[in-house]
Amino acid sequence: MVKVKRDQITGAVLVLLGLIVAVLVSQFRMPMTPSYPGPKMLPSIAVVGFIACGAGIFVESTLSKKEEKPFMLKAGWVRMGITVIVLAAYVLAMTFVGYLIATPVAAYVMTTLFAKGQKSTVKGRIIFSVLLTVIIYGIYVFAFGLGLPDGMLFY
Repeated sequence: MVKVKRDQITGAVLVLLGLIVAVLVSQFRMPMTPSYPGPKMLPSIAVVGFIACGAGIFVESTLSKKEEKPFMLKAGWVRMGITVIVLAAYVLAMTFVGYLIATPVAAYVMTTLFAKGQKSTVKGRIIFSVLLTVIIYGIYVFAFGLGLPDGMLFY
């Protein structure tokens, strides 16, 4: 009986995701040109990365004779579930209160969630969350000239 390794599944999923994104990107109507690569550029780079890395992980795992260690304990699965819930709440919060309010709150919650067992102060996590928000805002608004969600409460 052939035992499928976890890394083989991971590699196959990455290749599959890359192919799905490639199909979605191919439906963009705006062409890529040297003067303006448009919205296809970054997703296309991601497609190459997903497929190349996924194939590499799959092949390496297939050729490896190492025995697998346990993937994640129950606490890790719980933390992953909480992360998904926080990210879903973040997307919903951005719809209502906008990027500038939702992002530092979500960043703080995420850093607190992943800071367990590490030396991390409340003050440090707050500073990180605010700086992250400001840097991303600056890049999107000033460097790229794009807008971020304002939230429905502020219309």
